[in-house]
Amino acid sequence: MRIAIFTDSFLPGVGGTENAVLGLATALAKHHEVAVCAPTYNKKYKDEFPFKVFRTKSFKVSDNDICALPGISGKFKKQVKEFMPDIIHCQTPMPISKYAIKFAKKNNVPIIMTVHTKFKTALERSCKSKTIVNAFLKNMGKKLKKVQGVYLVSHDLKDEIKLYGYNGEAHVVKNGANFTRVENVDKNKLLAYEKYGLSEKDNILLYVGHIVKFKNLQFTIDALKLVKEAGIDFKMIFVGHGLDDQYFKDYCAKQGIGDNVIFTGQITDKKLLGSLYSAADLFPFPSIFDNDPLTIVEAALNHTPSITLKGTGSSERIENEVSGFIVEHDVKIFADKIIELLANKKRIKEVGDKAEQMIPKNWDDTAAEYLKEYKKYVK
Repeated sequence: MRIAIFTDSFLPGVGGTENAVLGLATALAKHHEVAVCAPTYNKKYKDEFPFKVFRTKSFKVSDNDICALPGISGKFKKQVKEFMPDIIHCQTPMPISKYAIKFAKKNNVPIIMTVHTKFKTALERSCKSKTIVNAFLKNMGKKLKKVQGVYLVSHDLKDEIKLYGYNGEAHVVKNGANFTRVENVDKNKLLAYEKYGLSEKDNILLYVGHIVKFKNLQFTIDALKLVKEAGIDFKMIFVGHGLDDQYFKDYCAKQGIGDNVIFTGQITDKKLLGSLYSAADLFPFPSIFDNDPLTIVEAALNHTPSITLKGTGSSERIENEVSGFIVEHDVKIFADKIIELLANKKRIKEVGDKAEQMIPKNWDDTAAEYLKEYKKYVK
């Protein structure tokens, strides 16, 4: 089968959708011909993958946000035409999907779409005009109505797409994970210990992702202030970068936990990142924006349990008090759970081991789910 995956977010960009596209395309390419259609981030970046990559012309919106311009990309259009997919799997309702839908209709190719992101929150972050935001959302809804199948990475997204004016059927398919299972956690954590001056005695908390306000990081910091006031020492490691880096560094200092926090910036070394996951006792993730965060899966692969908020997409993979922890959206309750768990490392280990067994999903399994769907539409 020839499968074209259209996306506005791909490597060398950093984020959940980028990793999801990479994982799915890699798994599908083991048995099928795959082409990822994505914008150009950097002309010097070399695409070295087990699948084809067709790059469109584009323009830069921010360091990690690129807008595709397939309509004026002659080489790109020729490549897609020559590839002539049996099915198109669009990973976004953003700009590149317009071209994908038009191509599919013209060439009688079935097209499905997966929604990864709560675009309303993301758009409100960058645009203050409600009129413009609503126009964007309405446009996304029109695109969802033009494809043969709509897929979501979390049940939490079902209410989101209703805001776009889409009330049709939507199926949930959970993402896989790019990390492999860790056989020796104690050995794996040593690299992080050495790099950041940590030890077995430390209470280590970890966050991996964009450093931006809509990830609810202020909630985490407010909770950690209460943890410190309770006399609990800890190290909170923030991995990643974003528009609000300096804001949160200043906010940590303001809340009196500056000495307890390490901002590493973006880490591209998978061995070091994996070591940090292994070194962490807990993975606090109170995001209400994320839908199926792969970081929770990556933490679980390293036997590190997550703490999430009730009713969020981030909590959907977790069985409370078995493979992780789900609490009410309250800073004090969140802080109390951290305090309770850091006082009982044996409990953390038990739940971390269960998380490793229950949460991770292989990209091969996700690819197999989608292949069943592809075959239905192609038939």
